[in-house]
Amino acid sequence: MSRFPTAPGNNQKLKLSMKKEESAPLALFGIRIKTLITLLLFIAIVLAAVNRNELASLLTSLKNATQQETDISLEKANKTEENHLIVDQEMLSKAMQEVQVQKVMEFEAGDSTIPTDRFFYVVELVSGGDLEGIELTIEPDAVILVSEGGTETSIERPMVSKIHRFKLPPSAKNEQAPK
Repeated sequence: MSRFPTAPGNNQKLKLSMKKEESAPLALFGIRIKTLITLLLFIAIVLAAVNRNELASLLTSLKNATQQETDISLEKANKTEENHLIVDQEMLSKAMQEVQVQKVMEFEAGDSTIPTDRFFYVVELVSGGDLEGIELTIEPDAVILVSEGGTETSIERPMVSKIHRFKLPPSAKNEQAPK
C-alpha cells in the first residue's frame, strides 16, 4: 500500500502521458535532418543549373585577373625601387656615422667643394603625414629638413617613419667647371 492516497484514475493518466512524450528530432552534426535535406536539394538544383564550362571559365578568369594584378604590382615595385631609396632607423644611424666621419675628414683636409648632386627629400612621419625639403641634416636626436622656401623644420627621430631621397638634375649654379 502506498503512503499517499491516489485517485483511481491517476495511474492511467500517468501511463498515458508517458506514452505521448515526443522524441527529439533526428539531427546530424547538430543540424536537423529536414534542414540538411533542404540544403542538399538546393545545392543539387544550383549545380544542375550551372554549366560546368561557365564555372571553369569563371575560375580561369579569376586566376588570370589575380596574375595580372600581381604582375602590375611587381612592375610598380621595381620602378619605385629604381627611383628612390627607403631608409629605416638602422640605415639612418649608419649613414649619420658615415657623414660625420666624412665631415671630420673634409674639415681636417680643408676641402670645401660644393657638391654637384642635388636631392629632394620626403620625410614620412609616424602619424601618417609627410614633409618635403631640399636639404636634410640628420642629428642624434632630430632630423632637420629645409624646404625650398628656406623654412627649417626640426623633427624628433621617434616621429620619423621613413625618409625618401630623390635625385634631382644638376642646376646651373651648383655645377662645377671641369678641372
